[in-house]
Amino acid sequence: MRETVIQLKRGKERKILNLYPWVYRDEVAYLREAGAVSHLYDRRGRLLATGLYSPSSRVIWRFLSLGKVKVDRSFFKKRILEAVAYRKHVPATAYRLVFSESDFLGGLIVDRYNNGLVIQIRSEGMERMKGVVVDALVEALSPSFIYERSDMEGRWEEGLKPVKGPIVGDAPNILTITENGIKFYVDVVGGLKTGFYLDQRRSRQYVASLVKEGFKVLDLFSYSGGFSIYAALKGAKVLAVDTNEAAIRLAQENARLNGVSVSVLVADAFKFLMSDRDTYDLIVADPPAIAKRKDARKSLLGAIWKLTYYSLPRLREGGHLYLCSCSYQASLQDMITYVRFASTDRKIPIYIAATLIQPEDHPFLPHFPESLYLKCLHVVRAPSR
Repeated sequence: MRETVIQLKRGKERKILNLYPWVYRDEVAYLREAGAVSHLYDRRGRLLATGLYSPSSRVIWRFLSLGKVKVDRSFFKKRILEAVAYRKHVPATAYRLVFSESDFLGGLIVDRYNNGLVIQIRSEGMERMKGVVVDALVEALSPSFIYERSDMEGRWEEGLKPVKGPIVGDAPNILTITENGIKFYVDVVGGLKTGFYLDQRRSRQYVASLVKEGFKVLDLFSYSGGFSIYAALKGAKVLAVDTNEAAIRLAQENARLNGVSVSVLVADAFKFLMSDRDTYDLIVADPPAIAKRKDARKSLLGAIWKLTYYSLPRLREGGHLYLCSCSYQASLQDMITYVRFASTDRKIPIYIAATLIQPEDHPFLPHFPESLYLKCLHVVRAPSR
């Protein structure tokens, strides 16, 4: 197999040696294009690393390994089995098995649902290796099905069209998973992301720890009712709000599956919150990604302010707001700042009781700040002063 050669501009090798996994197009001094596999060299011609080449992307190269390695089915199988071993204590039958750059497989997402797999291919380089990756997954894990959900808009930035459909076997439209002993129906074919918000497992458990029997809980952007079910099982009276009718119906099914009751409302969460006059013990606000690019950061921070500004009057004193952002574009400090702005504007004092990030199956690679995307704040309404 012919391999692409990329030579970096002077000084650009430092970040690669420090395990930062991306090379941008404007950092390249010389390029000899061939296959998806690419060897990376510094300006003096010294071999640095092996990765995957994406000719149409702003991120032209993604890291696989330092030095020179053979990238074949055995390579991917070894990485996949390493990812499996790292996640052996995850308390769920559904979890993220491969998290792209954090598992040194940039551009590849693999989510495990019981004995089946749902994959996303997020880079052009990994797309060109898809057949090898699928063979490695089959050999390593013998899955009952492999279904592709590469139907996200970000594929266009890689010169790729969105793709969705079966690869191996038949994925059920609805399957049942277990998380921390709680059951959920999941739609891996028609649901959002790969079917379930796997990255909020730790948050759901944390929020449940705040709930006391009889609590009034408002679950905004509830999707299929993850937070709602956890709260209802602790004896809370829950209202789940989302614009997605199919997801709301699934939330009701999930409530029945666990022997609890959840009230649901198909509505825009922002509009509902701005017009609602009830008071709650706990509000969960976990909006979908508002800013995937830097130029949308202002909108994201505005949404954080708005959710806090309109939630605080709806909380009793001592009440809890659990607020999340799933975008790298807002740092934890950004979130704290805009929550503070909203508190000041309302003249309602608050405490920040805790901060949480994504769970262990979505590992944060400190060499790659972009891998820390999910941040959550536990805000408590303090007594009036």
